[in-house]
Amino acid sequence: MKFGIIFYSILGILALLIGVYLLQYFFILSIIFFIGAFINGVFIYKEYNIHKSDKIEYDETPLLDEVIVKYSLSGRIIAISIYSIFVILGIFFLSCIIMKFNFMTMFIVALLTAFTIYFIVKIILEIKKISKIMISINGKGIQVKDNPRYLWNEIQLEKIIVKRLVSRESKHDYKPEVNYLYFFHNNEKIEINIDDFDITDYQLSQVLKIFRARHNNSSLL
Repeated sequence: MKFGIIFYSILGILALLIGVYLLQYFFILSIIFFIGAFINGVFIYKEYNIHKSDKIEYDETPLLDEVIVKYSLSGRIIAISIYSIFVILGIFFLSCIIMKFNFMTMFIVALLTAFTIYFIVKIILEIKKISKIMISINGKGIQVKDNPRYLWNEIQLEKIIVKRLVSRESKHDYKPEVNYLYFFHNNEKIEINIDDFDITDYQLSQVLKIFRARHNNSSLL
């Protein structure tokens, strides 16, 4: 954790210093480096929060009747900030070309306009993701997005699994890990990637155990 925070802190300071330097020469380009410094600040917060969240223990009594899982807010902020950089670059190059506008540059202007609009749309889609419910877990079962809820008595082997991504070119290199919510519903295997959500794999595994125990106990009554 400390290495990650130090690494992002150094990058953030460098981006901030470059942004301040460019402020007197290229205002639009300086904004890009200020956004870069902001992104590194979010990464520092995310790095710290991940390790802090893993220490949180869910107990049976205080847990709500329903747990809602959404996209990670910090992830959306990072994505929006990165897309904003591309929008600013598009506007910057458009302003440079329009100043020297002639018929030969019409194709480039159209291309840059499409490039800029594309990333504006990406920003809008990321903003919409903030309020979108991805997983809902309650006493009845598990609901994924807007699909019908999977009922506990139809669910088996619910757990969190880890898959390691391996490419043919880098079999011996570092293998990134991807966490999935995994369960069987009426003999159909369900897997949902949870790495971009606002809950850690450890927290979600606790929630699954608690709601499964609640269902089993209610069935005995």
